[in-house]
Amino acid sequence: MDTKRTCSFAGAADVVAHAQAAAQHIKELKIACTNGDKSAVRRLLRQASELELARTMVRTGLD
Repeated sequence: MDTKRTCSFAGAADVVAHAQAAAQHIKELKIACTNGDKSAVRRLLRQASELELARTMVRTGLD
């Protein structure tokens, strides 16, 4: 067994950060829907799709 090699998951911090951002985004979307704020809902949905597109582009660039 190679004692110099360590096993790690380098992307774990990114996964946690994305999950926290998604949770916050969902909370904001829920509040906007509850308040009937259609413009905020549209803005939040647009941001979500733009963020997903950016993530996809970054992943494609890294591969």
